[in-house]
Amino acid sequence: MVSKRISSALQRGLIAAAVLGLCGQSGFAGQDEDLDLIPDSVSSAQTAPPAAPAGGGNSFKFFIEDEAQANSPRSHPLIPLPDKYVPAWSNRFTLYGRMDIRLSPALNLTVADRFNHLSDRYSDFPSGVVQNDLSEAYLSWNICRENYLDVGRINLKSGAAIGFNPADFFRKNSVSLRTSEDPVVLRENRLGTVMARVQSILPFGALTLAAAPEISDKPGRLITDKSSFALALDRTNAYPRYLGKISSSYKGISSDLLYYNENSDSFFGANVSRSAGEKLVFYCEWSGGRRYSLTTDALLYDAKLYGVDGSRYAYAVPGDSRKRFRNQAVAGFSYTESARKRSTFVEYHYNEAGMTRADWKNWYYAGYIERLITFPELAPVYALVNTALWSIRDYAQRSMEPVTRQQIFIRNQWQEAFTKRLDLADLLQVNPLDRSFFAQSSAKYNLNDNLSLNLTLYFYAGAQRSEYGSVNKWNAIKTGLTYLF
Repeated sequence: MVSKRISSALQRGLIAAAVLGLCGQSGFAGQDEDLDLIPDSVSSAQTAPPAAPAGGGNSFKFFIEDEAQANSPRSHPLIPLPDKYVPAWSNRFTLYGRMDIRLSPALNLTVADRFNHLSDRYSDFPSGVVQNDLSEAYLSWNICRENYLDVGRINLKSGAAIGFNPADFFRKNSVSLRTSEDPVVLRENRLGTVMARVQSILPFGALTLAAAPEISDKPGRLITDKSSFALALDRTNAYPRYLGKISSSYKGISSDLLYYNENSDSFFGANVSRSAGEKLVFYCEWSGGRRYSLTTDALLYDAKLYGVDGSRYAYAVPGDSRKRFRNQAVAGFSYTESARKRSTFVEYHYNEAGMTRADWKNWYYAGYIERLITFPELAPVYALVNTALWSIRDYAQRSMEPVTRQQIFIRNQWQEAFTKRLDLADLLQVNPLDRSFFAQSSAKYNLNDNLSLNLTLYFYAGAQRSEYGSVNKWNAIKTGLTYLF
């Protein structure tokens, strides 16, 4: 939805945003394509180390994929994306590989890499943007019995929900390229974090300990620079981080308790899921800790990114810019029809750091003010304000959390629908405050065991002053093919 960052003139933009009431009188608190995340079944936090390749051998997975997307921009969006066009079409070519190699009876190597070539109507064929993401690369050592040590770049996931995972503490800034709007895809394809992880199987369940170092963002380094093959470790390892997790299962109840520390700030998390018969699973997920609102976090993040002391401006904006204990939570259930191979997930998402109704009102007002005051000499200032405004939504998308305080999420997946070759997936995200919604419908038709055709439709609906009604496009269609080899 948004990927334009604040320019070098961020300082003026932040000041202007404050002056125009970015977060207004009522509070300074509170989506590559636009909005998608989800898994196919309720996957509570990993309670055991990944299994070695079947039969003690090696495992390889490779595919090529090409997808073209056509967008339908809104003719007169309320707040246009600053210096940002919505291309009529874009194309992505991807080569993906994953290898799990048994180096010895006790030592495994895992490597996953994704090479992308991106182009749109403004690119001169065959030029475009090349982006390579080394998403995982780590060694796993079975130290003794049920004790494991992993070292390297690891995509560590936690959570019982599928649309939003408050207790998935390593999710922030991990999505390098939004190849899909389905949370399941984003959760699996994101960049891992360089860390050391210890996992132990205990009588009551499992214990996981992880430590990730801070990696500085000095310019000109392969590990952090902005080139096509850079590792972007300054994003995944921007701060020293530590995680402790205890997982257990008892009489059909699976649970996780988590403690997470980032740059000396402590957070707590919990996941619980319980089956009710063969079809129903109820689950909830929670995290809490001292943090700023989403709006303040976004401004501070960009201020740091561009070398500006943004804290001065965050505190200058009236409202809830305090750093205080805030909660994030998900409550939901899944219903599985085994005979039809169909599953439905329904979730309620709560993000106390997200934007409230008053915050949205101030967001629209700050961006609309230029239509009320026609001073041409202020046009550069308005552009900077719009950049700051969209930066907030971009930050929420990169943090993989709802931009608004409350959200309803529904997803239905149907494998072998009507025919054994067709798989369908539909999802719906609703903002109950303004009744706007995002809907996605996907179909995959398997021509054979290796080749599939893909089709995805996106819709953003709502009033002009609503979360999804203010997105700068109202629908999109994406089609492509995937070849496994």
